[in-house]
Amino acid sequence: MKAFNAIIKLTFQNAMRSHIFQLLLVLLGICVIAIPFTASGDGSAAGFIQVSLLYSLAGVGAILALSSIWVSCYIMTQDIEGYQIHMVLSKPVSRYTIWLAKFTGVVLLHAILLFISAVVIYVIILSQFARSDFQKGDKEKVENEVLVGRRVFKFTPPNLDERSREMLAERLQKVAVTGEHISITQENEKSILQEMRKMAIAEDAKVAFQQVRKWRFDNLPADNSQVLFLRYRTYVGKVSTKDQRMTTGQWYIGVPAYERDADGKVIDNKRYQFQFYAYPVENIRSGEFYEKVIPTKDFKVVSADGKAEIAYLNMDPEKQTQYFQPSDGPQILMKVTGFFENYLRAVAVIMLEIIILTALGCAIAGCTSMPTAIFISIAYLFCGSFASFLAENALAGDGIVKIFSKILLVLIIPLQKFSVSGMVSKGELIEFAFMGGLFLNYFVLKALPIMLIFMYLYKKREVGLVVRR
Repeated sequence: MKAFNAIIKLTFQNAMRSHIFQLLLVLLGICVIAIPFTASGDGSAAGFIQVSLLYSLAGVGAILALSSIWVSCYIMTQDIEGYQIHMVLSKPVSRYTIWLAKFTGVVLLHAILLFISAVVIYVIILSQFARSDFQKGDKEKVENEVLVGRRVFKFTPPNLDERSREMLAERLQKVAVTGEHISITQENEKSILQEMRKMAIAEDAKVAFQQVRKWRFDNLPADNSQVLFLRYRTYVGKVSTKDQRMTTGQWYIGVPAYERDADGKVIDNKRYQFQFYAYPVENIRSGEFYEKVIPTKDFKVVSADGKAEIAYLNMDPEKQTQYFQPSDGPQILMKVTGFFENYLRAVAVIMLEIIILTALGCAIAGCTSMPTAIFISIAYLFCGSFASFLAENALAGDGIVKIFSKILLVLIIPLQKFSVSGMVSKGELIEFAFMGGLFLNYFVLKALPIMLIFMYLYKKREVGLVVRR
């Protein structure tokens, strides 16, 4: 244990001597101090908090991620390429102890930096917000929508496979009327259904002029005392942030009406029809997010089996189609915890990312030279991000590209999965299930096997053959 602690101490000292690490510390200070003092957002209280949190936490996470890779590669290769490792190995210290001590030292160093950065960001942002001269209504909105941890409930999507087959049958029926014929074989059926699926997704996002679109939500808490929020963003004419304008619409909130007998008693509280409560007609700017409070105190919104329905009427003055992308809502949000706890969860996710990247850097650097280790680490992370893009992008399609992206995602860790600054800045709850999934899928199943394999290779490495040129 004495040797373990000594190596950790040396790891701290050697990291501080690195000029690249010193540069990263300067950049970290800029993210921690400069961004919260200079960020203004759109001029509103919510914009100030969201921009400050988003860029500060994202900047700290990115810098510490790069730093963990650099320092781990630097620490693991310095002793070998500088020939000091021979002196260490002459002592009764195993290579496993050396590897684990250096890994622990790098993790502890960045844990301290992350803790200090998180505390400074938290204090600066909240103190700036408290001293600001925003209107009382704006501050209350921030406290309800941003400085909270709210669980997000997404609407239940339609059965796209069933809908794509229905659309294919409708197309075949129309073609048959004209006397034409479409040949559907076992080979091309899958690609045709995929094309129908894309069309079904596009159709599901549309709300034509004077048409009503309904969304159903499942697995909501039946507790009527909880305050619920509705968040949404709509586009007019096309799904693009360009050329968006003011439009008009009306929301309806479903109120479950249960089937009752002649005496007025509920027959079955799972058999109901929704009667809709109408919000006032409102003017909204398309392309921007809006939130509304659902008046749960006035009437019951969620049914006994945890279902809710909302609807929207397109009343665009220019009679154009409006679009709701699945990622933009509508969503129902419910407060679960306060901002401090949700902020701690975000910091924990960033810490997990640092641990995984440190493990990756130490693993590769223990068996290669420093330039090679850095190149492989960065390439590994780039491939993970690129694979996620291919898997989520329509260009992936079928064939070799899609198969290749799936194989990469099985083997590689995509860093964007650890990006939680956007969730915190929007007041979205970082669920324990989400954090557990990251730990299991990316640390236990991916990072840990890499650590064990490369620790063994590091033990077997002939360090005497390393010659610095």
